[in-house]
Amino acid sequence: MNHLNSILLEGVIIDGPNRVNLSKPEGKRLVKLEMESDRYYIDIDGERKLEATRIYVQCWGALGDKVLEQTAKGMPIRVVGRIRACKWVSDDGYTLRDIEIVAEHLEFRKGKNGEETRIIEEEDLD
Repeated sequence: MNHLNSILLEGVIIDGPNRVNLSKPEGKRLVKLEMESDRYYIDIDGERKLEATRIYVQCWGALGDKVLEQTAKGMPIRVVGRIRACKWVSDDGYTLRDIEIVAEHLEFRKGKNGEETRIIEEEDLD
């Protein structure tokens, strides 16, 4: 049984999008971007504070192709997807862990040429 793993996050593209060169699996295409989602709050002293969350977003296949064509750094986006845990061994032997979002739906407010809101969904592209 699959457990619920769903996330909706709004923010701004702060790096990318960039195509990732994959050796395996063959024929698969991956585009990654880094986004930042900001939250403002009032601290105990009454001062306004910013909490910025940065996270990588994976966009596979045709979704990634469209993201690469139609988005740019600084663009506001909304991502719907699932959280994926990543684990790898660094060159110096340390085991590293991170989480990323695997996008299933991506919405952006302005295209590179100032177009209106666009929605890209994974199932629409197959």
